[in-house]
Amino acid sequence: MRDDRARHGRACSRHRRRCRRCASARRRALQRRLRFRGGAHVMSRIDCLIVGSNQMVFSDYVASVAGMGSTSGAYRDLRLSFYEEGDQIVSCRDYFNRRQPECLPDISYDDMLSATIAYLATFLKRRGFTYAYVNMFQEGKAELARLLRSGHVSSVAITTTYYVSPLPLLEVVQFVRSIDPGIRIIVGGPFVKTQHKILSAVSFRYLLAQIGADVYVISNQGEETLVRVLQKIRDGGDFGEIANLVFREGDSYVSTSLVEEDNPLDENLVDWSLFARSVKGNGRRMVMARTARSCPFACSFCSFPEHAGIYKYLNPADVWRELDAIQAMGGINSVTFIDDTFNVPPSRFRTILKGLKDRHYSFKWNCNFRCQYATPEIVELMKEAGCEGVFLGLESGSNRILQNMNKRVTAEQYLTGTGYLHDAGILTYASFIIGFPGETDDTVNETIRFIERARPDFFRAQLWYYDTTTPIHKHAAKYALRNSQFEWSHRTMNAKKAADWVDRLHERIRGSMWLPQTDFDFPSLFCLLSQGRLLTDIKDVIGAFNQRVRYDLASREASDGTAHIDPNLLVDAEFMFDDHAAG
Repeated sequence: MRDDRARHGRACSRHRRRCRRCASARRRALQRRLRFRGGAHVMSRIDCLIVGSNQMVFSDYVASVAGMGSTSGAYRDLRLSFYEEGDQIVSCRDYFNRRQPECLPDISYDDMLSATIAYLATFLKRRGFTYAYVNMFQEGKAELARLLRSGHVSSVAITTTYYVSPLPLLEVVQFVRSIDPGIRIIVGGPFVKTQHKILSAVSFRYLLAQIGADVYVISNQGEETLVRVLQKIRDGGDFGEIANLVFREGDSYVSTSLVEEDNPLDENLVDWSLFARSVKGNGRRMVMARTARSCPFACSFCSFPEHAGIYKYLNPADVWRELDAIQAMGGINSVTFIDDTFNVPPSRFRTILKGLKDRHYSFKWNCNFRCQYATPEIVELMKEAGCEGVFLGLESGSNRILQNMNKRVTAEQYLTGTGYLHDAGILTYASFIIGFPGETDDTVNETIRFIERARPDFFRAQLWYYDTTTPIHKHAAKYALRNSQFEWSHRTMNAKKAADWVDRLHERIRGSMWLPQTDFDFPSLFCLLSQGRLLTDIKDVIGAFNQRVRYDLASREASDGTAHIDPNLLVDAEFMFDDHAAG
């Protein structure tokens, strides 16, 4: 039976959409996804329908950023994540999906169960509220529409954990309104809190009016505030009695007092049993888990610790309780710890590792890792405990820039730590920032030499984004900082020159593989590995994609009329892919 399906998968790739057998398989897969999404039976009352992250249709997102101009910093930072093929925008995820056998589902953000969804749904369930959820907005549109049309949904809660722009939020609100114009829409999370902080009262209210929701939660956390809003919706009452809100009343907005919210992590562990049926029904093999809140460091380019509050973390016994529950779900073979720094404090990390090793979980795991705390003993224990990879926020290979960033580490410590990880066979992805205040041609060249020497499996260099809520803004006069976001300048560099350097890193570095950031990122690697793909094959496809991006950029920049060889043929020859046979 299995061999027959494999033969059929190869054969049907020749005629693609015309295959009835594959069409039937796709329909059954879709039905399974829809059947197992929600946390409440669709015929019962749903107090809150939670909508997860909106990863916008990539071509739409490119079009919106392109509106800023092809020379803008935002567009140039995005430009290395796609190539153009006729009138099509092709991302790395698209490129992978073109190579999927027709009988297998496309690679999707919905393959990973969101930690935000799991935590918030558990929080509501424990307080007596019914819920349903859509893990990812784009992939869950059909289910979202079905639930809204059922007439059983009292409110919709929209999270903003990963948003830096209102565009994805606007799309979700407009979609919900198009189906149920009168339903209560509640929006909260980091994006709302940040905008409330940086905008004037007039500008903030204008933004809220453009978004079009009814209630906005202004809090570093906000889960308890959401519960109180749901109580008022269910039982009746005045939103004005609830702290941490801005809500619409007629044509105006009412603000309530701001009170710090503290929901202890150890009292709000995720009840993973709530998601076992959904995970199995959707064929998800990967989940995201959190064991800490905020970050213990104060890097000068990052505002997260200030927004998230005091760094707090679970004790090892609670971490194991959650992992035991994930194991009990069955079918999960990859866990991503989304803590900003999983290995701090080091003593807790060592204890967690010993427990992971002793419990012999069936899943692998990956995390964000502070490289300066790596030792041969710890790295070896990580490998024995099932670690398959780490995200390294190295940011620079220059000690001068690391000092300016308040990273409290040296490039030499980074080299030592990455060497230990490499020797242990743990996959590494290193992230770098180009253009931070104090950056010069010399410091960028130091970073290039560092990458070539450290040779992480994957790397990404991105243009510095000047966020005026970050600590570096306090030193604007010292560095002669001007403007903000991707259109900045300072005493030693400007955004255009930094973007030129990013392009050179993408083009020239060969000792490490560039990992596209938009529409395909670090978690995607482990999602692919969790589905049984080999790392060598993944690298081949990413390498081929990067080549096409390079050829596309070069052909568009050429102005001398020289004929260019078809980049598709060059890449296929280099990586021995038969892409054209797949349609």
